[in-house]
Formats: sequence, structure tokens, C-alpha cells
Amino acid sequence: MIKIKYYVRGESDEGKIPIHIRVTNGRAFDLKARTKETCLLSDWDSETGLMKERYYSEVKGRMVERRDAQTRVAVLNSKNVNTRLRDLESRIEDSFKENEGISFNTQWLKDIISPPVVEENNIPDDFIAYCDIFIEQKKHSISRSYIIKINTIKSIIAEFLKHYKRRVLKLCDINMQFGVDFESFSLEVMGYSKNYIERNLKFIKTIAYHAEMNGIELNPQIKNIKSRGEKTVFQVLSFEELDQLENTDIEEGSLQDARDWLLISCYTGQRVSDFMRFSTDMISSSINKNGDEVYFLNFVQQKTQNTIHLPIHRKVLGILDKRKGNFPKGMSEQHYNELIKRVCKDAGIDELCYGGVNNNGRKVFKEYPKYELVTSHIGRRSFASNHYGRIPTPLLMTATGHGTEQMFLKYIGKIDNQKSNALADYFYG
Repeated sequence: MIKIKYYVRGESDEGKIPIHIRVTNGRAFDLKARTKETCLLSDWDSETGLMKERYYSEVKGRMVERRDAQTRVAVLNSKNVNTRLRDLESRIEDSFKENEGISFNTQWLKDIISPPVVEENNIPDDFIAYCDIFIEQKKHSISRSYIIKINTIKSIIAEFLKHYKRRVLKLCDINMQFGVDFESFSLEVMGYSKNYIERNLKFIKTIAYHAEMNGIELNPQIKNIKSRGEKTVFQVLSFEELDQLENTDIEEGSLQDARDWLLISCYTGQRVSDFMRFSTDMISSSINKNGDEVYFLNFVQQKTQNTIHLPIHRKVLGILDKRKGNFPKGMSEQHYNELIKRVCKDAGIDELCYGGVNNNGRKVFKEYPKYELVTSHIGRRSFASNHYGRIPTPLLMTATGHGTEQMFLKYIGKIDNQKSNALADYFYG
């Protein structure tokens, strides 16, 4: 969870000075920016991190609260400033909870403090048109994949309007009935999974709340729009299955490249958009405390723009050594997904597992041989799941790039039992 703190810097004789904000999330980010608010240093309470709302003077050896007219004006001003600071804090927390896939950087923080100004006459009140305003105002803090998501939502809403023979979706019409209609349309017409519908509704609300910051009035019911998702079934490759993969004889060429990339992904925990870009010039080395040389991969994650300094697992070093220091040949994600299913089938990874497979645009859930459920995402989830409980979660998050422990645990589909197990050690140790 993020922590938000206000602070001031300056001397008492400088007059009014700016109030600054600091937003931190463990090791994930530490952001600082200047707010719109100012104050006299004498009006600032460094203990509460807000403006003083009470003033005292010493009278006959004891502190007495001041209630004169000048003090009442100062208190009223302090309360107004504090209200705005608390409102800013709430907006930052809401933005952090609602947004996925954006880069939480200083520009993101500044855009919340001072949203880019759009002339009021130019702000559309229909959802599809407003999406372009959203992209323009947040272009410095959202990734290319996030923009693709927005355009996908626009297309889905266009199909929704066509189905219900409506011309436009006004932002003020995003209410509980819209939520019901959108869910029915997504399930019955488009064949989307409940989890995808849940994510889309959340995304629609994020864009609508941004419009509200630009003066567009929303329906109060928007806060109550919800869609209950299903518990996601995650497939991972265990260490034993990874050994099966490694020890399976596979002919040289694209199949062997795919097998080695799959192993690399399972031991680095990176997305396909990142590990397919790995190259030897990303590798650095240093000497650890035991005097051993250790190797690292240095790169920027494409989706989040996080800078990663990742220790290279011995298994990955073994693959590089086998390939005379080179990574496998790159390939498209689609081709990779096709090949790793074949590789896993050849390795005998065929246990029946429950999951979903796309069939004519709809995901059909039933039991399949495990190799049919293998996709590029399995490497990242396998890394996180296999090492969870063996390596402290914050260290795993350093490798995967997840911003919060809650996001990490949701990603691997596990409940954090580490603290409970530690307590059990005390009870039964």
C-alpha cells in the first residue's frame, strides 16, 4: 500500500512557502512533487504533516488556546488547505488502486495534482470521444499497451451501442443499468469471461472518474457498478516439469529455441515482451560477498518502464553456456505460443488440468492435457509461484516488477501464508 506524506522546506523569514508531497510504495517507487498549496512556516505542523488548526500562547506560565479574530481566520484557512490536501491524498490513492499497466512516475503524480487543462468547450460528454482526451492528458504516464487497452474498450463499447441500437454512451449514463446491460452483452453476445468483464468495467470507471476531474458530471450510481469475476485458474510448470523439459531431446532449430526460451522465462520471471529482447550486451557482472562472480541482466520492462537489475539463475547461465554465450533466436509471441505447446507435449507434460482454451473467439473451460494450456505467460507465473515461500516476497517482486504485494499475490493466485507460518513456528517451535 502506498504511503503519502506532506512536508515543507524553507526558513521562517521567507514568507509563504510551497507544500510538497511524497508518495512511496516500498522499493517500487519514491515520488516527490510540489502541490498547489502554500503556507507560512509558523502555520505548519510537522508532526501531523498538515496545517495547524489550533494555536496556543503562554499565559501566566501555562499554554492557552488562542481564540482572537486573527487566529480564527488563520484556523479557517488551515482547515480549507487541509481539506484540499486530504482530497488530493484520496485522489492519489484512488488512481493507484484503479490503474493497471501505467507507469507510476513523477508525471503521473503531477497530473493528479494539476490535471492538464482542456478548454471546457472541447471536453466531450460521450465515453468513446472522451477516451481520446484521456489518452492525450495521460500520454506521459501510460504505456503503449495501456493505450491499446483503451482502444479495445472503445471498440467494445461501439459494438455494445450497435447491439442496443444506441447512438452514443453519455458519461452521465454510466449507471447500474448500464452495468447490467454491459455484463449481459459481454457474456451472451461477445462470449467474454467474467474476469475480462470485471476488468473492462473497472477500466470504464477509471476513464469516467478522469472525466469527472475535467468537470463532467457522473451518475452517482457509478460507484455501485460491479461485476463478480470467477476465481482464475493458473497453470504453472513445477521444478520437476522444468527438469523434464530440460532433459527432453529436441531437434535443433525453432523447437529448441522455444524450449530454451520457455526455461529462461521460468527462471527469470519476465514477460515475453521483455525476455524475447534479451541479449548478451544486457549482461553485467560483479563479485559477491563470498568472492564469487555473479551475473545480472539489466533492462527496462516494456510494459511498466521499470528498470530491472536481475541476477541470472544458474539454469539460464547453463543455457547460455550451451549456446556459446548467446540467447536463443527471437520469434513472434504467436509462433512461440504454438511451439511451446508442442515442446511440452514432447516432454510428456500431459496431466489433465482444468482451464480455458479459445474456440471460435470464446474460451471453453474444461479439462485439457496440460500442454494445451501452456502460453507465454506460464513462465512468469511459474517463476513467481515456484519461488513463493522460498524467497522473501519483496525480493521476488524486485524480479517480477510488481508494484505491491497485493498485486503479486493476486497474480500468482495465492494467499500470503508466510506471516501465519512464521507465527505457527513460534507456537509449535
